[in-house]
Order: sequence, then structure tokens, then C-alpha cells
Amino acid sequence: PPSMAKVESKEVLPPVLGSSSEPPPLFDGTTRLYTSYICPFAQRAWIAGNYKGLQDKIQLVPLDFLDKPAWFKAAYPPAKVPALEHNNEIRGESLDLLKYIDSHFEGPPLFP
Repeated sequence: PPSMAKVESKEVLPPVLGSSSEPPPLFDGTTRLYTSYICPFAQRAWIAGNYKGLQDKIQLVPLDFLDKPAWFKAAYPPAKVPALEHNNEIRGESLDLLKYIDSHFEGPPLFP
């Protein structure tokens, strides 16, 4: 049998943004998932997007919640993660986001 070459790919994660970081260009039509690498609720939304194959459609924006950017609170007053910027709105709550991602993006269903 032919040998199978191992190909490893490592995801390159964006840097964490803190209070001194410049904000992304908000409401420019880009879909963004505001997250924290250490928050399990935010990870749930991140995993759901990856499961649906949306890695290239949803930009990951990790935030430092010990040094929270003021621009995030101004854009999304609850200032919680996960938060999804899509269609000129930012919405939150992880379970609500799972339902939103499932109904607004292509890919395998998240729910039966």
C-alpha cells in the first residue's frame, strides 16, 4: 500500500486584544466572534463555528478580560463573551449564539 504522508497544520490564533489595542473596524460587514481563549462559554461558540466549517467566514477576536478594551464595551454594552458581530449587530449569550450560527450559516446542523 502507498505510504500516507503526515501533514500537520497548526491553527494560527490571533493575538489577544487589551485596553491599549486598536479596535477592529467595527460594523464593516465582517463577521466577528469576540471571545476569550479561557472562557468555556466562548469556546462553545468557537467550536460550533468550526464544526460548521466557518473558520474563514467568522473572524476570531480574542479579548483580554483582565484588561478589557473600552471600545468593546462601547460597541456591546454587556461587554461579555462570546459575542457575535454579524449583519451590523452584536449579539451574545452562548446558547443563543449557537442557535443563531446554526440558522444563519451553512454547514452541518448543530441540533437534531
